[in-house]
Amino acid sequence: MQPLELPDFDFADDPTLERFLPSFDGRWSRQTKAILKALGAKPLDLNGNWAGTPTDWCCPVCRRYKPEIARLTPAGVVLCQLDRHHDHLGDEGARILWRGQQKQPDRARQDALHSAIQACLALGERFHPTLVCSDCNAADGAAKSALAGVVHPEFSFAPSEIARFIRIASNRPHEVDSDIARAVWLEVADDVRDRLSFMEIMARRVAEGRHSREGSGYTPHYKGTLLTDVLSAAGHPRMQVEWLAGAVEKRSIQRDGFASSVKKPSRKAITVPTLEDLARFTAGQHERDFWHAPAEDWRCAACDRFRFEMLRKSPKSGLWTAGAHRRRVFLAEADPDALWRRNGWYEHGLTFGDHETVWICKDCRLIITDAKQTGQNLTDDCLSVADVRDLLISVTPHERPQYDRQAAARRARDNFEVMAAIEDYDHHRRRCLDLFYDRRRLLRSNSAADIDVWQLEAVWEDHIEEGQRPGHLAWLISEGGRFAEANARDRWPRDGADEG
Repeated sequence: MQPLELPDFDFADDPTLERFLPSFDGRWSRQTKAILKALGAKPLDLNGNWAGTPTDWCCPVCRRYKPEIARLTPAGVVLCQLDRHHDHLGDEGARILWRGQQKQPDRARQDALHSAIQACLALGERFHPTLVCSDCNAADGAAKSALAGVVHPEFSFAPSEIARFIRIASNRPHEVDSDIARAVWLEVADDVRDRLSFMEIMARRVAEGRHSREGSGYTPHYKGTLLTDVLSAAGHPRMQVEWLAGAVEKRSIQRDGFASSVKKPSRKAITVPTLEDLARFTAGQHERDFWHAPAEDWRCAACDRFRFEMLRKSPKSGLWTAGAHRRRVFLAEADPDALWRRNGWYEHGLTFGDHETVWICKDCRLIITDAKQTGQNLTDDCLSVADVRDLLISVTPHERPQYDRQAAARRARDNFEVMAAIEDYDHHRRRCLDLFYDRRRLLRSNSAADIDVWQLEAVWEDHIEEGQRPGHLAWLISEGGRFAEANARDRWPRDGADEG
């Protein structure tokens, strides 16, 4: 059998990536380099959707190919962006369907309710989610802004409708004909109202117990499992296989254009909600939404605002918005034995041994999301909760906190050692959990001695001598049990699901 070799996507040269990834298109492709040369610029803003499509991709709305879509921003950055355009009417339909539904007494009936609602959702949407160029997606938003107060706040133009009101040119944003957009809205307004009325009817029927669907809608991903098994059998660590897509994207995207706008932001008057607005917003959130997870008197771990103070008007939809997001606070490993087992002879690098979970608001989470876009190879762990707290300049109820964007970008890049330590912690954690759950499963039909023989193959550290391997395996499995307890502690919703 011939060996199956994979390149190291973090360090492979551009020709190697192009040879291994013919169906993808990143900053490394010859076409991207030709675009940069043609537009006479070096800064590049290329997103994951662009990287995940072939070089000959064509926008289904404006019919432009990638070299015609790429353009210079006013800040001199080459923009290579594709967006997934979806029908926001489906989001409104989901809110209607979930509104007023009662919590079910057990997991099976909750799954049946969820399946019923999922089956109804598509009936409210006017089009499937569609990958389009960023200019076509922006044209949808521009048309709706021009028709504010006329169109439904959750309305989205279908791809075929966007094509009717845009004026197209190569390497330029689209011009929007708002008169044609208004005419399109008038053609479909009755259909939009009818679909939302139908969602109200279906919500009542679902609440009455009709349309329940027994079982789970989960479909096994056989191709993904096959890829994992084949590559693992060829000697590639399972974690490398599972992170393959992330490694390719990290090597392919480039976000030089983030926060490069030359426009000065304008301050708008703050709209203050009422407690009734908060109650209605909370009632409208799905029962499994993280908004319900923290305690009632929860305050954001970064900006220290209460729930009521987090609630603000979305500038795009005009609807109230807020959110709760789970973040990990990492604890340094202090046990000398654990440090030696994990790091071998190099015992002094930053090493995390555990984490605690805290909750932050949607706006503080956006600070991390924005910082991640400012450099290469940044992860969701580029800023800690403490970093976000330090970066805040002013915090006001009912609007996004002000923070130092340049300092956030610098700190995110400077946190490379922290990100590497978290990646190592997650690798260690997943490895130990795999051993723990595999052992628990295998013990149902095998002896512990046989399982020891099989699992000792997973002990591969160079600094672990032959006689130390059984003890090291026992330590790894013990670590897996500790992490399994942490998973049970952190799980939301607490539905009793078991990973093993």
